[in-house]
Amino acid sequence: MIVTAEANGRNRWQALIVAGLVAWAAGLLVWLSPPLWFLLGLSPFSYWWVRRRCFRRVAVMQQPFPDSWEHILRAHVAFFEALDEVGKARFRQLVQIFLDEVRITGIRTEVDETIRVLVAASAAIPIFGFHDWEYHRLHEVLIYPDAFDDAYQSHGGSDETILGMVGLHHLSGVMILSKPALLAGFAHRSGKQNVGVHEFAHLVEKEASEYGLPPEVPWMVVRQWVRYVARELARPLKYHAHVSTYAYTNEHEFFAVLAEYFFTSPELLKHRDPVLYAMLRDLFHQDTGVLLPLVPRRRQGIGRNERCPCGRGKKCKHCCLAKAKTTEARPAA
Repeated sequence: MIVTAEANGRNRWQALIVAGLVAWAAGLLVWLSPPLWFLLGLSPFSYWWVRRRCFRRVAVMQQPFPDSWEHILRAHVAFFEALDEVGKARFRQLVQIFLDEVRITGIRTEVDETIRVLVAASAAIPIFGFHDWEYHRLHEVLIYPDAFDDAYQSHGGSDETILGMVGLHHLSGVMILSKPALLAGFAHRSGKQNVGVHEFAHLVEKEASEYGLPPEVPWMVVRQWVRYVARELARPLKYHAHVSTYAYTNEHEFFAVLAEYFFTSPELLKHRDPVLYAMLRDLFHQDTGVLLPLVPRRRQGIGRNERCPCGRGKKCKHCCLAKAKTTEARPAA
């Protein structure tokens, strides 16, 4: 997502090649039929068309980072707090670009700056170790007031247990997140659930299958991961002791749930299964077990006794945090 000097140069060469081919084709047509001279204008247009996203992202990256966004990241996102100044600057740019390109829409609920920034942080965390990676098809994130069912309905029914979902079919390019679950994921650092990270981990897996692996991820690790997951899913249920049993739904949920552990409780994961932790470290190209313990205040985020950011006026422990604890996450890949 971030436009580095290398990425900018590569995009410029691509634009020049396209513009040159268009100019050659237009020139040939004009030679055959002079009245078509106006086609020559397609060459500079094609150059701009290839460069347009790069131009926009550079402009966004040069904008000052809002103080209110900075406060939200420092108060609620331990991953951001653990980064050095160079890392923080890069994280801010990822947040800026994401919020510029992806709509965040509330469905019967208000979406304030806290929600927007936490969604962007959820998107940035899993891909922070990749230098040239983006969510190609995501264009909107829908924020629901609570959990929802398979028909995307949220009216407080007993069958509404889904906290997040990557849209399929007519909802392709859309992600749905429960507002209470999103807030709860950043409310307690010692927890092992973060629905935002979970759903964006699903999206990382989907993007990798469609557009290829990031260059930082070696194929050997991927093969090792596939064998490990197949072996784990084949084990009897009584041996599933490392992580939440929901991870054993299928290989996609296994990856997403383990991503939650890796980015919220890496020390616990590393202690329980060092081999599994090492694979995730190589897959995400990050070492959270070293990074997160650097956070000065381990207990960060939205405190249990603080006023919940959802706007209901209640303490967090009686509002979104309580709702998240009573509802089991069942996201879809």
